[in-house]
Amino acid sequence: MPPNTAPTGRTPTEIARQLPRAMSELHRLAGDLKQALEGLQQETRPWESFLLQPTFAIDAAALLQGNFEAPHALAASLFAQLDYSEETCAGDARNTLQIPGLLAVPARTIAVAQELNHAKLAIQQLTTEFKRLLSDRPILERNERLRDTLADAGYPRAHLRQCYRQILLCADTPDAIALSWVKARKSIRKVTVQWCDKKLVQLDPLGEDAGIQYQRQILADLPPSQHELLRQVQVQSRPNLQAAEIFYDDNEKEGQRYRQIGYSAMPVLVRSDDSGRLPEFTRVEHNPPASRRRQRRDLKIAPQPLLPALRVHLYGKT
Repeated sequence: MPPNTAPTGRTPTEIARQLPRAMSELHRLAGDLKQALEGLQQETRPWESFLLQPTFAIDAAALLQGNFEAPHALAASLFAQLDYSEETCAGDARNTLQIPGLLAVPARTIAVAQELNHAKLAIQQLTTEFKRLLSDRPILERNERLRDTLADAGYPRAHLRQCYRQILLCADTPDAIALSWVKARKSIRKVTVQWCDKKLVQLDPLGEDAGIQYQRQILADLPPSQHELLRQVQVQSRPNLQAAEIFYDDNEKEGQRYRQIGYSAMPVLVRSDDSGRLPEFTRVEHNPPASRRRQRRDLKIAPQPLLPALRVHLYGKT
């Protein structure tokens, strides 16, 4: 098999040719959903909503120049925000704008959102395959090639995480929804100097990135007494609201059946009838509860990473 060729025979160049049309379709459908939700906001009969207002959601609404008094219009702007904004383009690419909650919508709006989800999945599959075909190249080069390809397609500011993330839907009106806050998860693992240096070299094999080379120098200058204190820390960026359970009455079994629908970083669209009402749902506080887990006082993670590219911190005694 020729290098950089998928089992299907496609090459990065061929995938790059498909991206402009796929991105155009993504933006078109996002615009359709935005228009549909803004239309619901303008109707004289209100469509019910429940949006949470933690600090990160308030910040997101400000960036979108929206407000919680017009929840469907605010959600419309959120769903349509597929690019980095001026305020966030220099930030961590893993961060996304998040406003959790529930919105009642008609079946026609659910259908538009489903089409948009299909377009999102198509983009994710294309970009994933593009990078897979370049798997023999350094990570930074793969990412740069993809960014250049998106720029050539006319989308230089595409925020891929916001392009990928699926809109949660209740296509069949449930009888009840249970909401709950989920704590941010933290993963801490011990790493070695050799592991860190190998990973940094993989990020910049030609030694052309000043930031990576600076971190390699920091690692080389690390006193031997601190070699055992290196820890890679991975933390979920913020606690999401989880629309944990969707309940449906089961008359035949005289009980209920339920399923989980995932983390609602964006409002869940819930199909409603002409009444515009949401089903029964649990109401939670706007901010997640404070953690009650006891922290060990003799140990701590340095707040600033020693090696930002690897999220590696020093772990030591106070």
